[in-house]
Amino acid sequence: MVRTKKESPKEEINLANTHVPDKVYAYTLQVKHALYELQKCSGNDVVSVEVLEDVAVEKSDGTVKAIQVKNVSSKNNPISNRAKDLWKTFSNWLLAVNSKELDINSTKFVLFVTADRNGSIVSSFSKSTTIEESQQVWSEARKEFYDEFGKEKELAEDYAYYVKHFFNPETQTLASEIIKNFHLETININHTNLLYEKFCERAMVEEELGDTLFLYMLGWIEKKVSELVENKKPMCIAYQEYKKQLMAIRREFNQNLSLKELAPRPTEQEVQNEMNALRTYLEQLDVVECDYTEKIEAINDYLRASTNRTIWAKRGDISDGSLASYQETLIKKWNTIRKIIPLQYKSQNLSPEELGKLLYLQCKDERINIDHLFVPDFFTAGCFHALSDDITIGWHPNYKDIFMSGSGSNAQLK
Repeated sequence: MVRTKKESPKEEINLANTHVPDKVYAYTLQVKHALYELQKCSGNDVVSVEVLEDVAVEKSDGTVKAIQVKNVSSKNNPISNRAKDLWKTFSNWLLAVNSKELDINSTKFVLFVTADRNGSIVSSFSKSTTIEESQQVWSEARKEFYDEFGKEKELAEDYAYYVKHFFNPETQTLASEIIKNFHLETININHTNLLYEKFCERAMVEEELGDTLFLYMLGWIEKKVSELVENKKPMCIAYQEYKKQLMAIRREFNQNLSLKELAPRPTEQEVQNEMNALRTYLEQLDVVECDYTEKIEAINDYLRASTNRTIWAKRGDISDGSLASYQETLIKKWNTIRKIIPLQYKSQNLSPEELGKLLYLQCKDERINIDHLFVPDFFTAGCFHALSDDITIGWHPNYKDIFMSGSGSNAQLK
């Protein structure tokens, strides 16, 4: 829990029955703190990593919270009066304001320290709420480094530049504005424990699901950030996107739910249009000598699965991760059946077309659920057709030679 100096320390949360701390260790401090800030968001808020600051929150009302996160190891104090990290932070904020990266009129500057540390100067900064108070504490803090005649005292080389920049008389007005908008946050329990506590509290997570959902959402944020980096995009996560994923994963793990068909069934015209579209999944059925009725059934399964899958994802009933896992499961099941059939019917000397149709019929009749979410009877077959449409799988033993001309692609269930 974030606390003020006057509050008494709280006893650290006991997570002895979980493996959360060890598993969370690999995540970067910024990713963990992004999750911490997302717990306090609402509306159209956006949390970013390494964009405006270590972590930043852009609120729906246009204000920004720029957060510098300081990790504390051993007994070091990053906010002592002569700590390099402290003055580097304030100097960088001054540069960001001067360069218009941060708007002094709409930005809150936060120094978040992952331990119970203090410093007299930074504490006085944090307590200042008016421009007059901020100018006064700036002048008082300057005496730490300059004598009454304005002569520089002895400064260590590692922080001298930052101190000179922030306490230059020409920057006093802007520096004082930063101090007025500054807030110090320290914690008196382990950062991971704090994050876990806040997550379970805000998400109203059942005790038995806490570890699983917590680690899932951390992993989702890290994956999201990595994808944005790879695509050369700012590492920003909208609260609404986070909320949707959390709701989806909660529903999946909370209980054994059945996914209900929500889309209207395809019309006769839609089915006929699909038949005339020369889709690959229908050509795959032609090759293993499926008849017209079987292809009509396949079209219905394919269209119903595709439409409902889109609706479920949009509603948050299923998550991106569950769809990817489901696709992998279907491919593994297809591959297993594909290997078993020739062994089962080895003595019958079946043609390739007959072996392919057996493979198709057995896969079509499989009922594979999304994790513990029960799916409608058409869904598994429809998803198999989506994979065969992209030639990730096939029914005829030589489907690759028949349908692929040099290269193939992988289906993606969406």
